[in-house]
Amino acid sequence: MTAILIISSIIGACYAGLISLFTYGWFKNKPVACSSKTPNTKVSVIVPFRNEKENMLALLQSLSEQNFPSDLLEVLLVDDHSGDDSSEISKAFICKNEIKNFKLLSLSDADGFSKKAALKKGIEHSCGTLIITTDADCIFKKNWILTIVNYYEHKKCRLISAPVVSDSNKGFFSKLQAFEFLSLVASGAGAMSAGKPIMVNGANLCFERTLYNELNGYNTHESYASGDDVFFLFEAKSHGKDKNGLCFLKDPESIVITKGPRDLKEFIHQRIRWASKSTAYKDTLAVSTALIIFLFNLSIPVLLLCSIFNCWFTVMAAILFAVKLIIDFPLLFSAARFVGRPELIWYYFPMQLIYPIYVTTTAVLSFFMKFEWKGRKLRK
Repeated sequence: MTAILIISSIIGACYAGLISLFTYGWFKNKPVACSSKTPNTKVSVIVPFRNEKENMLALLQSLSEQNFPSDLLEVLLVDDHSGDDSSEISKAFICKNEIKNFKLLSLSDADGFSKKAALKKGIEHSCGTLIITTDADCIFKKNWILTIVNYYEHKKCRLISAPVVSDSNKGFFSKLQAFEFLSLVASGAGAMSAGKPIMVNGANLCFERTLYNELNGYNTHESYASGDDVFFLFEAKSHGKDKNGLCFLKDPESIVITKGPRDLKEFIHQRIRWASKSTAYKDTLAVSTALIIFLFNLSIPVLLLCSIFNCWFTVMAAILFAVKLIIDFPLLFSAARFVGRPELIWYYFPMQLIYPIYVTTTAVLSFFMKFEWKGRKLRK
């Protein structure tokens, strides 16, 4: 019994230290007063898509309204073998609005069948100094690209991660998963701002084209269906000598809004997809982070089960849960206010109750269960 309590205490201390690091990084990252001068950097926005007919018009409208010089911007839409009218909708929009700097590309069988193949083709056909990747189910503020470019020209970061917020207008489940998603974004932002990057989101990621070429693109992890963003980060992290070259842009104007999972099944499959690539992580900090979070969340239900043998296990479970409640709150409260969703903090306690079971379940299922993504069944 004593050994279990000691191990649980160590895991709890590691978790508290980890979240404290993320919180320190989050609050350390102060808004930068970027120059308002006219940008001079050529930008290529790459949007891979597959079966996105419901989202294409909103995406294209949002991109076409960007407050950025058209002669410095190109948007490349890359169709990953869609089986719906996504491409036709895109063609019609581009033609109707006579948008000369939007291009539509399609993957051939020889190109491959994946998001990474679509990104690769888009980048190969682009001419921008900066590459910005996003997803087809996203919408943007009008100064999204301008904010990123101004930040780049001011800070000269080789890779810039920016915030992504899940749409949360569909009831309790939507808001709960939006808050859980926000916790991931805030943790990744805090870690990067503390000089310990472990996570980015490809829905709002910017990098220099020269960096992409130096890292040989996505070739080191093409066998994984997802992870174009995080594996690229790990490569950049190991490649770069200057930690200041990897930055998180903490500016409300840079926020991207994405659609969350429509139901519980889609949510579980998304989280299993994300967890499935963790076995391929070679970054020590990322592996340690995943392990600490898994063990900490596993400890609480295990201790509660063991409490039938001794009441001290109940006490330890309560202590760990209290630690989680206290240590998580400052980061998540600040993040909710930053993204303009302070109402999400009302879902803090329900999420804390569900999180230990959800994390352990999805982590275990990721080893055995196939997931569905864009109409494809995949293992990893």
